[in-house]
Amino acid sequence: MNRFFALIFAGVLLLSAAQNNNLGCAYMNQQLFEKGLKFFEDAAAADPSLRVAKINQGIALLALAKVDAAKAILEEATKASESQKNDPHVWYALGMLDKNSSNPEASVEDFKHVITIDDSDADTWYFLGTAYSQLKQFPQAIDAFEHALKLNPLHASAEFGISRAYQQSGEVATAREHLQKFQHITQAKLGTPIGLAYGDQGKYSLVEESAVALIKPPAQIPVKFVDVTAKAGLSTTPAQGSANDLASGLGPGACFLDYDADGKFDIFLPDSGAQEGLALYHNLGSSKFEDVTKKAGLDTALHAIGCTVGDYDNDGYTDLAVSLTERILLLHNQKNGTFSDVTDAAGIKVIGHQGALAFLGLTFIDYDHDGDLDLLASQFPDTAIRHGRPAPPRADSAPTPLFSSFVFRNNGNSTFTEVAASLGLQGKNEFAGSTGSVGTDYNNDRAVDIVASDHKPLIYENPREGEFIGRELWASEIPAPVLGTAVLDFNHDGWMDLAFTHVGAPGLTLWRNNHAKTFERVPLPATNWVRAFGIAAFDYDNDGWVDLLAAGETKDGKGEVRLFRNLGPDGFQDVTSNVGLDKITFKNPRAIATADYDGDGATDLLITQNQGRAILIRNEGGNKNNFVRLNFKGLADNKTAIGTKVEVFAGGNRQKFEIYGSNGYLGQNSTEIIAGLGQNKQADIVRMLWPSGVLQDEIEIAAGKSQSFLEMDRRGSSCPTLFAWDGAHYALVGDMLGAGVVGHWVGPGQKNISRPIEYIKLVRDTLKLRNGKLSFRFMEPLEEAVYLDRVNLLAIDHRASLEVFPNEYFASNPPYPPFKVVFARDPRPPAGAWDEHGHNVLPDLLAHRFVGDFELTSFSGFAKPHTLELDLGEPYRGGPLWLLMHGEIEYFTATGMYAADQAGIHGIAPYVEAQTSDGRWKRVTDDMGFPAGGPRTMTADLSGRLPSGTRRIRIITNLQVYWDNILISRTKQNQNARLRPLAPARAELRFHGFPLKIEGTPPGNVQYVYEQASATGPYTRPIGAYTRYGDVRSLLAATDDRLAVFGSGDEVELEFDPSNLPKLPSGWVRDYFFAAEGYEKDMDFYAADGGTVAPAIPQHGNLPIQAEGVSTRRRAPEVFA
Repeated sequence: MNRFFALIFAGVLLLSAAQNNNLGCAYMNQQLFEKGLKFFEDAAAADPSLRVAKINQGIALLALAKVDAAKAILEEATKASESQKNDPHVWYALGMLDKNSSNPEASVEDFKHVITIDDSDADTWYFLGTAYSQLKQFPQAIDAFEHALKLNPLHASAEFGISRAYQQSGEVATAREHLQKFQHITQAKLGTPIGLAYGDQGKYSLVEESAVALIKPPAQIPVKFVDVTAKAGLSTTPAQGSANDLASGLGPGACFLDYDADGKFDIFLPDSGAQEGLALYHNLGSSKFEDVTKKAGLDTALHAIGCTVGDYDNDGYTDLAVSLTERILLLHNQKNGTFSDVTDAAGIKVIGHQGALAFLGLTFIDYDHDGDLDLLASQFPDTAIRHGRPAPPRADSAPTPLFSSFVFRNNGNSTFTEVAASLGLQGKNEFAGSTGSVGTDYNNDRAVDIVASDHKPLIYENPREGEFIGRELWASEIPAPVLGTAVLDFNHDGWMDLAFTHVGAPGLTLWRNNHAKTFERVPLPATNWVRAFGIAAFDYDNDGWVDLLAAGETKDGKGEVRLFRNLGPDGFQDVTSNVGLDKITFKNPRAIATADYDGDGATDLLITQNQGRAILIRNEGGNKNNFVRLNFKGLADNKTAIGTKVEVFAGGNRQKFEIYGSNGYLGQNSTEIIAGLGQNKQADIVRMLWPSGVLQDEIEIAAGKSQSFLEMDRRGSSCPTLFAWDGAHYALVGDMLGAGVVGHWVGPGQKNISRPIEYIKLVRDTLKLRNGKLSFRFMEPLEEAVYLDRVNLLAIDHRASLEVFPNEYFASNPPYPPFKVVFARDPRPPAGAWDEHGHNVLPDLLAHRFVGDFELTSFSGFAKPHTLELDLGEPYRGGPLWLLMHGEIEYFTATGMYAADQAGIHGIAPYVEAQTSDGRWKRVTDDMGFPAGGPRTMTADLSGRLPSGTRRIRIITNLQVYWDNILISRTKQNQNARLRPLAPARAELRFHGFPLKIEGTPPGNVQYVYEQASATGPYTRPIGAYTRYGDVRSLLAATDDRLAVFGSGDEVELEFDPSNLPKLPSGWVRDYFFAAEGYEKDMDFYAADGGTVAPAIPQHGNLPIQAEGVSTRRRAPEVFA
């Protein structure tokens, strides 16, 4: 007995070690390295034999820049057990450590050791090449880079590295060729350069999750599936289709969706609804449904086949696409319980194909990862239908483009363009056809691929550019043509496996993904099926292991739905009779859709029947094991979160899911993930990898909860930021040089014209001396390259009765605002202020509350056109008139401008209209400007521009500009003042880290806490030559194009000595303007050369020059790789 309890206690310790280790991994992904290290230490203490916990300690210490401690642990690991010696993570971490410690000889040996363990990792070869380059052994470096590019032709850093190696070898032409390839890869976003941040330096640089997992699922619990169709009020009427119509005989499908956004899953049937045709059923709660087809504006007379659901226009409401025999319907959710047919308006056209095709399966998929859902429609040609089979047998096993589809690319403006031919997804054979397809990342390269049902199913690999590549990776013969496809990770190895239903025996097969090299068939319990249709993968008993359900038919025509329980390493068990599915009568069962329609944590079923009623089946008992219900909403990605990968860790068990547009047969499951936990009380980690590449971990989600996750807002671009010493800490002043951005897309074939100088006023009362100096920090907190040419401090001495402001605003085009000091004596607020809705917003402006109740578009920085009307109080009779406007802007990104342009939306710079005496409005300025970033005061000179007698003006724009204070000044500008510039007394370039960022309201109002800085951030940086750390005062002394170039986490420490300024006359005060001159470049998709420092380093006059021409001290690019 004592031994029994000892074994149990040992098992608990092992489980605790695994949980702690995996929690440590999650904290590492959140850039919380201290917390991660603590959990790794606890894991190692709980189980000293858990090798990954010790190695992870070393990697965490390395991330914390505790080099000596990291080296000691990692070197100890190389002398430990064989498993640790042969762990590539150990040698990879040592290679990184030695490379960054200026020990390239040791780094070479470290990375060569990794290659002896795994010679197929492109990043290892890249870093080996980098180490050889540091040693100036360029032939060896070129060989290593070539290995990396052979393994990954889109490895951006390897292209850059080999370019530099050839350049250093004197082969300039070859170097230029590789540099051009590098620029193509980065500009087209086909690959991302390796960065400095944890998580951006290759898979072996990452900590490892624990391999300790539950060996087997827990004991089976009693579960029953019960037909509740009648009880739920799901009235259906079998459609009477033609027995000879193959397309009609294959359907109908079914979709679960939440069409009214009430949190409950509703049902859509393409056919056999209450009025025989398509039908929509509203979930009333309490396990009841109501037929709302007509109320929703849908045509009950239509007989459709398949369906898919997704928010294609990202308006927050789920839309619907439906396949009919000869056409496709796109139904837009009007947000009021109704749908509108927008097929023609959206460009979903199949002109010239009617009568030749039958559209079957549909799926929403974001194949180009641009944040909106595209539509893929699978089709049968009439030839295949007449022959009564999906496709003819093939004469050989070579991949043949039989899969045929229409691919409608989303243009981002509620319209689509058909692009199947350009993607290689349009069949070139008279029998080309498919019943459906599923989007999945089969090879874990983050690009969504397509699995198409076919005579032999084909995997279409997404190359990110050009035509999809057909792959046949089956290790043995496919037994019969495929109808349905389910994607699942049944063995918890992190690679998505495939299950198929077939139009022939055995009806159902399962295929294990062997690391994207092959798919190997996995034994399943025998069936006597001659064909099968619907298929679903879900965890019916919440034991933490996904099970398989399929609908098939026997030789004598009997319909069956069978459930196969996943036993882990012991295979699958047929539990159909155990759960009561054999007690339900099925005739011609077709589609299977899954959802927890009653919200009890157990997954329920909807099964359609050809020329028969749909059957709603409730899961009773599956929630006796613990579970979490997980829902997801995209931010930068599509709102439906389709394409997101989700991993759930609980008690050492690791499960992986993907969110699909369609998965199964002719329909769609709910996008909610119900992850079974067995007896675990929580999900230790829920990890999301969003389609855009954002990695997001959420920790310790309690069992039984329904949890919704919004995609993390990863703002990567802003501007360099200024902090000033206020006597206690460095306080945020604001961002600068927003108008100095270079290479920004503004129109087809057009880039912006930069304004490389900006002045910002400092708050007089908060500016304090530190050791006799005025002290500042000018830093880059996000992921941009900064090219700083000059900084100075401008002292303005003036009478205390006056206020002073720099003449500053962001103008869309030249001429840009000339420098001048704007004087104001007793500026007054407007007498009235109203927005475009007629709302009185003057109280908000007086209270410094931001106003901006305008409608946003789906494009970053753009809104629907909006106005702000102002009452000047006194009619304008000539003379000076200045607006002093305090506000901010949510910047438009280059990608946002590109996407908006695709949708026919163009930026409207704020312009001013004056109301004339007859009530009409007359434009008086075309470009008033807007605040150049976060909260600041901009000036608008309306002197001499308004008709005499004007009392009301209005400002019009479609940019996302917010105001929180506006003052009107009529002060004459010929005032007495003294201006004296101060050059820096000290300027040191150094690394500070990433200050705590606080997202305020409205959007774009970002605050930073300077002192709370992390050594790493979730950012990469452009690769290339940066200025060495140290004294840069000589580079910042004059406007001479001798630039201090720095990047993410870097700062310039600045001090100015005011002691030599003259004494102030009585009644005078001194203000300061901080002046910065230079440029910045972000890493936006549509920024020119956004991934590199060169070649777009600018000069005044905006002429780019090569990095070699910049007279700065530089770091070699490999230091920042």
